[in-house]
Amino acid sequence: METQSTKYRVKIVSKVTSTNRERLYLLYKLNKRTWEATDEFLFITPKGVLEKQHNKEVKIKVEALRVEREKQLFSNEIDEILEQKKTKNQDFYTYFDNYLKDYTQKDKRVMVAVYQQFKEFAPPPISINQIDENLCIKFKNYLDKKLNGETPHTYFARFKKFITYSSKGKNRIFKQNPTEDVKNTKQEKSIEKEVLNIDELKLLTVSYCGNENVKNAFLFACNTGLRFVDIKALKWKYIKGDSLQMNQAKTDITVNLFLNANAKKFLPERKKDDDFVFNLPSHNATIKNLENWAKTAGVDKHITFHCARHTFGTLLAFYGSDIVTVSKLMGHTSLKHTMKYIRIADEMKKKAVNAIPNY
Repeated sequence: METQSTKYRVKIVSKVTSTNRERLYLLYKLNKRTWEATDEFLFITPKGVLEKQHNKEVKIKVEALRVEREKQLFSNEIDEILEQKKTKNQDFYTYFDNYLKDYTQKDKRVMVAVYQQFKEFAPPPISINQIDENLCIKFKNYLDKKLNGETPHTYFARFKKFITYSSKGKNRIFKQNPTEDVKNTKQEKSIEKEVLNIDELKLLTVSYCGNENVKNAFLFACNTGLRFVDIKALKWKYIKGDSLQMNQAKTDITVNLFLNANAKKFLPERKKDDDFVFNLPSHNATIKNLENWAKTAGVDKHITFHCARHTFGTLLAFYGSDIVTVSKLMGHTSLKHTMKYIRIADEMKKKAVNAIPNY
């Protein structure tokens, strides 16, 4: 180990790592000897122009870093800087996982889904210092391409929430928020493509589906607006006669629904109060059943339980329900969430009027 002989409190130190290379470090005169790896090396005996040029550039670069650290040392910033650098080399998923363990807000289920989506997008291991603006933009594009409706916007909004949390105060692992300038625009027009009309619902009703539980649950959702997580958790005790009352998992808001003739038609035979109404397979298996069912029925749309929920909200608006009623039946926390269904229903009405032949 060789040490730069200077009067400075931050010194450049070299350590031989191979027959012709030495790694460079910074050594600090603090309460205890503190080392910082620079990830730079010099050729001990440079051969040729390129190796000599490499040594020259590295010496300039490391000296600039040493000067910067010297300033930070005198301004009492060095502990924070070194801790931040140490943190940035840590595993990103370990940090994200610890964040989720302590997360207690109502949208935790969505946060966990975002964690899984990011893991699929960027498989581990990945360090915190690899999370930059470019990677965040690519993740947003990945969500837009893979998911439908408002889900990409919702998931990226939660991702930004986590990154913003990690860029402030004592939780700060990012010197600057890498998502700060990444715009998260909604793609509302795609929702219209997911809405089923009455003719398509009739086709699905009479068509074969590989799993009758999936079929009935989906058509029930088209008449109640319940999300997949709520359909899966639906128990008979929540249904009393023509009424359904339960807390939504996503918002914890209680919804009170009148079950119309269509909704009741898709209910299986009643069992004990604590039994689930629909015995559904895994989410992936359910999606596969829906895809095959749509093909069999000749419905050229990507149907999911989001599609069922959008269908319910749009049909309510199309057939004359006012915005407040639609909002309550959907269990929305704000009327702004309901407006998209009003706009889509208005567009559907315009198309219906324009479809009348000229005479």
